[in-house]
Amino acid sequence: MTTPTLADVSRDHRGFYVPQVEILIDGVGLPQSVLRDVSQVTYHDNIKEIDGFEITVNNWDAATRSFKYVGSESAADLKGSTDESARYKLFDPCNKEVEVKFGYLGDTRLMVRGTFTTLEPNFPASGGPTLAVRGLNALHKLRRKQYSDKWDNKKDSEIARDIGTKVDKDLGKNHKRFPMPVVVSDEAVGKEIAVPFVAQTNQYDIDFLLLRAKRLGYVVAIREGDPKATQAALKQTHLYFGPSDGRTPGAAVPVYKLAWGASLIDFKPTLTTANQIKSVTVNGWDRTKKKAIVVKVGLDDKELNVNQDMHELLNSCDPREEIVVDKPVQNEAEAKKVATGILKDRFKEMVKAAVTCIGLPELRAGVKVEIAGLGARFNGTYFVTDTSHSYSDSGYITKFNARREVAGALEGVQ
Repeated sequence: MTTPTLADVSRDHRGFYVPQVEILIDGVGLPQSVLRDVSQVTYHDNIKEIDGFEITVNNWDAATRSFKYVGSESAADLKGSTDESARYKLFDPCNKEVEVKFGYLGDTRLMVRGTFTTLEPNFPASGGPTLAVRGLNALHKLRRKQYSDKWDNKKDSEIARDIGTKVDKDLGKNHKRFPMPVVVSDEAVGKEIAVPFVAQTNQYDIDFLLLRAKRLGYVVAIREGDPKATQAALKQTHLYFGPSDGRTPGAAVPVYKLAWGASLIDFKPTLTTANQIKSVTVNGWDRTKKKAIVVKVGLDDKELNVNQDMHELLNSCDPREEIVVDKPVQNEAEAKKVATGILKDRFKEMVKAAVTCIGLPELRAGVKVEIAGLGARFNGTYFVTDTSHSYSDSGYITKFNARREVAGALEGVQ
């Protein structure tokens, strides 16, 4: 599949004509009277945090000289069922499903589906009163109950996929422990080593998955469904568990080609050799063979295929070695997998960038973009670690942070 340039995307979005945002509460769009009060909508996501959104609205009615949403309500209003009561309770936390969509005229994309969690009115000494409403996606619901479980001779991706299918025995077969399917990379499953025994002890499922992912240098990211996907799990909101350098199931990699002077508004890269290491040694104990495990992985390892053009520079800086002794491993194969994951994860942080471009709703944490026009050190494929999409009177822009994982110049990118 050919990676689209911004010129290609521009044609799909009618030249980025008329930026548009949609907010639906319990499946119903905001009334025009409320929508006119919205001054800014921001969505943010991160591969290590829960996705969230913030809506800023005008909280002052000049005609009645009273607060519109928070500040003028009575106890009776909060218990009532009139139109005025409904307005006062419109942004109440927890009890409504909220959808936020970004895009352009006639073509908006779902960014997040979640619930309101925070009301923050502002009654300033000067200027008009405003109300900031914040919400989180479904991921925050994954910390409701802790579980204990165990797996024998399973790979980490198999364990993650299994958790997505388990039910809560206390609530019955119709109540899943995980409210969404877990999608893994088939390519990664083929490379993983089965672990003789893995235990989950009084942990939230999401925290357990994050710990297992960290061992291997994997990412855990929630993604909204794609109606065009061929796999059933990808058509609904799902959790991705797997490597950032693998092909995310159902997603084009990379999603965009961006170039300085053509499609990048702002680009601030950082190349650093601080905190880099040239090798990792994992020590452990093989209970079956009754002998010590000592596995060392260095920059010359064939599996370390990240930023290979930087190896020579890093070697000249004489980075330190790192010995890891607190990683429980069962055999040499698992020890090498852990060592490679640690070294690869650290090396991915060598080249990073903070980027601003025109609003692109499909540019999300967990996808890749190609960057060109900035020289051999900074051209290449970048993995997006977090994004911030902002819609206001000034238009729609996307800011994101990314780390370079593959080197290479791109010719003719616009």
